[in-house]
Parts: sequence; structure tokens; C-alpha cells
Amino acid sequence: MITAMSIWLVLQKVSIIFALVLLGYVYSKLAKQKDSSVISKLVLNISVPASILSSITTADYNAIKDQLVILIIVSTCISLVTLLLSFPFTRMLKMKSPTEKAVYRSALFFNNYGFMGWPICLLLFGSEGFLYAALYSIPLHLLVYTVTPALMSVAGDNKRIFDKSILINLPLFATVAGLVILIFGLSLPTDVTDFFEMVGVTQTPLSMIVIGMVLASANLKEILVGIKPYIYSIVRLLVLPVAAYFVLRWIGLSGLLLSVPVTITAMPSGAMVAVLAQKHEADSLLASRLIVISTLLSIVTVPLISMLIF
Repeated sequence: MITAMSIWLVLQKVSIIFALVLLGYVYSKLAKQKDSSVISKLVLNISVPASILSSITTADYNAIKDQLVILIIVSTCISLVTLLLSFPFTRMLKMKSPTEKAVYRSALFFNNYGFMGWPICLLLFGSEGFLYAALYSIPLHLLVYTVTPALMSVAGDNKRIFDKSILINLPLFATVAGLVILIFGLSLPTDVTDFFEMVGVTQTPLSMIVIGMVLASANLKEILVGIKPYIYSIVRLLVLPVAAYFVLRWIGLSGLLLSVPVTITAMPSGAMVAVLAQKHEADSLLASRLIVISTLLSIVTVPLISMLIF
């Protein structure tokens, strides 16, 4: 049963995100440093792969192998359905700019399953819930770091349908390597896993700092205005998880096989959307706006979804 304490812990987690964004914003203003592209590349090519390897290679495969297939099927289906829905969603909002379409589709598809999703599952469901969340995210690693760059590549200045740089995808390679290690029961030396964990924890702080630096170059009054980001947030934070809840219940899932997928689906836009937008010369400011607004609203929506599944 959800308690006032667990809701408070969720709120604390969300507040940390905004503190990191504020840090990046203040640093950019005081240091007059606007170029965050170097940090973005470091996050994408070093922090993210290390985080993926850390989460997968330290998971207890034997404790959940009987339900791993179900988790992967559910995760894959929810992700692909979300991706398909993102196309009529942008048409419904009458978006004409390829850049705007790409950013909204990517933000709807790529949620913050790592920094917010995993800790919240740990808070609400304990260590077993965290394990389910980490394994549930395996298909997400594979999908978001292949599909999102493809979406973004048509939005940048070059507007290429296929960007060959997608093939040089360290997060994808890390996921495949981690999955092989997990399935075949291989073990890495403790020093190696500790190294991955140490580097991996830099992913979210650096990503959120990048968002703060991007926002520092914009007019704050412009960040929260406009109806589209709020419509997006309602779909991302409420419509998708509620739909997932009723569909998964309808097919007979219960317990953590129901609770974890719904909780992960209820997360706001992932910080990496802004990083990838910047890399592909898309609209990183729009991506940052969607992340900030959806994360702000998640302070209310995540506890509501938590009450639904308990």
C-alpha cells in the first residue's frame, strides 16, 4: 500500500532533477558558457554505456528468468505502440516543422525510465521491484538509442533520412554486450563492475546540467508558455500509463508484472532527448522545454498513477 512517506520520497526524487537543471542554468549564466555539446557527447558515449552495463551485468538473472520473457515482450510492445502513436499525435497537434515533429515524437517515445523510473520502483516495490525495472528496461535500451537518433537525424540541418553515425552507437553496443553477459551467466571482475557503476552514475547529473545550460540561453517566460507541451505531458504522464494499466490487467497480468511496466510508462521525458537533439542539430531548446514541463507535472501525476496500481 502506498504511504505518505513513499509519496514524499517520490517528490524528493523529482526535486533533485530540478536542482540539477538549476545548477546547469546558474553555471551557464555565471560562467557565460553556452556550449554544452562537449558534455552531451561525453554523456552519450561514456556515461550512458557505463550505466547500461552496470545495471544489466549486476542483475540477478536466475531470480527472474522465468518472467524475463514476459517483461521483455511487454516492454517492447509498450515502446512500439508509443512510437506508432507519436505519429498521429503530432498530426493531431497540426505540427508542420520536421524538427518540431521529431522532437515531440522522440520525447513521447523516450521517457526517463532510468534516473526516475528505477529509483521510484525501488521506493514503491522494494529491491525486487528494482530488479524488474532494470530488466524491463533492456528492450528500452535497444530501442531508444536506435529509434531516437533516427527520428532526430531527419530534424537537423542536414535532414538525412539515415544518419550513418547511428551505426556508431555505444549505448546500443553496451546493451547487447550486457545482455550476452546476463544470459550466459558470465561474471565481470568486481573492479570492472565498480568502474561501470562509478562512471554510470554521472549520466543523469550531467544530462540535467546540459538541459539547464540550454535553458540558460532562452527567455524563461517562453519556456512555460504554449499549450502543446502541456498536451504532450498529459499524454505522456497520464494517458499512456492508464491505457497500459487497463490493457495489462485485461490480459491477466498482476503484481510486479503489472506495477513495474505501468510505473515506468508514467515517467516524464528522458533527459537524453535534449542531448540527442543537440547532437543532431535539432531543437534542443524545445526538447528541454518538454523535459522540464513534463517533469514538473510528474510531481502530481506519478503519485496519482502509484495510487492506481496499489
